Amino acid sequence: MSTRGTTETGNRGADRTSASAGLDQADLERSWRLGRDIVDAVDRVVAGQREAAEMAAACLLSGGHLLIEDIPGVGKTLLAQVVAAAVGGTFHRIQGTPDLLPGDVTGSMVPDHDTFRLRFRPGPMFANVVVFDELNRTNPRTQSALLEAAEEATVTIDGTTHSLPDPFLLVATQNPIELAGTYRLGEGALDRFAAVVTPGRAGFDDEVDVLTGRRGRKLLHDVTAVASLDEVIAGRDAVDRVHVPEPVARYVVELLEATRQHNRVRLGASTRGGVALVGLARAFAVMRGRGYVVPDDVATVAVPALAHRVLVVDGAGSTAAGRDVVIECLGRVRPPSA
Repeated sequence: MSTRGTTETGNRGADRTSASAGLDQADLERSWRLGRDIVDAVDRVVAGQREAAEMAAACLLSGGHLLIEDIPGVGKTLLAQVVAAAVGGTFHRIQGTPDLLPGDVTGSMVPDHDTFRLRFRPGPMFANVVVFDELNRTNPRTQSALLEAAEEATVTIDGTTHSLPDPFLLVATQNPIELAGTYRLGEGALDRFAAVVTPGRAGFDDEVDVLTGRRGRKLLHDVTAVASLDEVIAGRDAVDRVHVPEPVARYVVELLEATRQHNRVRLGASTRGGVALVGLARAFAVMRGRGYVVPDDVATVAVPALAHRVLVVDGAGSTAAGRDVVIECLGRVRPPSA
């Protein structure tokens, strides 16, 4: 899922004793514990997806959204449900189909039986955690309904803007493009996701755990909230205050430039991609117990954050080609020394 660099300095225990001037030790500890508890909650239920759980937690803490590209039946929906339960939030699931309309997702105006006027009826997008299953089975018109929601955490209906719950996390799933009945996601829709992961099938022992009931959907009702929604919001504020040193910021820009100059690329990663990359790196720094970003944090999240934003000449609509390009760029760009 990701390519990890080799520039991490110090051990994790020592890192937790250091925080930047903008993030005090107490906030750092609370946020580190929140990320750890969310990942552990997912790992106890969903087999073989700890890295995907880490990315989901990083998206939640950084205010981004997650796209999971994989075959059906590997636990994508269950992962989102556990995240919602772990933070005590509301959860809605949307099943993508070719006839799904934008109003079925965002909500629509309906007659009020008392006043005979139209009133807004919220759609399933109004929840703290929303999983949109098989997003690429919906038509481009419905896909475009996600643009405002994912970017601004609002939806506008009949000229009136409605705010989505805070915090808001969208976890969408996408089938491999060669499956029948799928529509390629547009570049604008893909760009709204902070990260794209492809976790793959669970390992042998993990599948045994599912079949024997040690993991799996039957355990979902046992998941208890590890934090309140207010604590998640506070965790996001802490992540925003994580320090990004100037050399690390330059390293990110050099990676962006490398994708733009790559000979297989038609369109390289945008500045928005760099912002998402830094946000995820900040979240991973906190989840590793640090109040500052190091190059290894950037290398860890670079592939999930940038691969889907790179348009490859021979990519045929898959994010796999973009992953190969970003991995090559990570090998070409020298990270700053500690």
